[in-house]
Amino acid sequence: MNSFIEKHRYNYIKKCLQNLNSAFRTSVDENIINVTKAHLNEKILSAFENLTEDEKEIIDITKISDPLHIDTYLSRLDKYTFGMKSVTKSQLLKVFKKEKKLHIPDLETLEAKKVYLGWTDNSTRKMFIAYDIDGVLLGMTCRIISQKNTNSYVCALCNYVGRDGEVISVSPVCKTRESGRDTYKSIGISICKNSDECNSRISSIERLEDILKTVNGIE
Repeated sequence: MNSFIEKHRYNYIKKCLQNLNSAFRTSVDENIINVTKAHLNEKILSAFENLTEDEKEIIDITKISDPLHIDTYLSRLDKYTFGMKSVTKSQLLKVFKKEKKLHIPDLETLEAKKVYLGWTDNSTRKMFIAYDIDGVLLGMTCRIISQKNTNSYVCALCNYVGRDGEVISVSPVCKTRESGRDTYKSIGISICKNSDECNSRISSIERLEDILKTVNGIE
């Protein structure tokens, strides 16, 4: 069977299973556990469209009878999971054509089942994010903003709460159109510095797509 689970939906299932694991660990009432499983299973199924019966069978969590089975289930599910389409170095150079000295990490490592491509260049203090929307590869260059406090920040993409160094403040430049001409303005957001960890947590692409559309001046 072909892969049919997008990476962010796999992460959503994983998040639901964290709730199931808590139910197993905290409840001795089997009825409560079964109700929790049924509820979470419905939530998972509702995150997909047009699943076949075989696909529903693969995703079904109601047969998990022990918290120790959760990792086995996720390992099996990973075989049917896929990330964003592969991109080439030339595509990224085109997307980030304004960057004169663009350093692109190894693409094989960068692309392994990712929701989006992301990396930081410490030499220029910039974060780069690339993502495909409806077959169009969009990019976002973010200037990393220095922080001098110990406050916690919330990643705009995966909602992870972390201190400066884990979640960093960045400032992408947004393209807008006023009076028939292109203008540019900066916005401030917070994003996980480690894109691998962010990719392992992001369970919805709505915010990611909204930010990229805003930055690229897409209605």
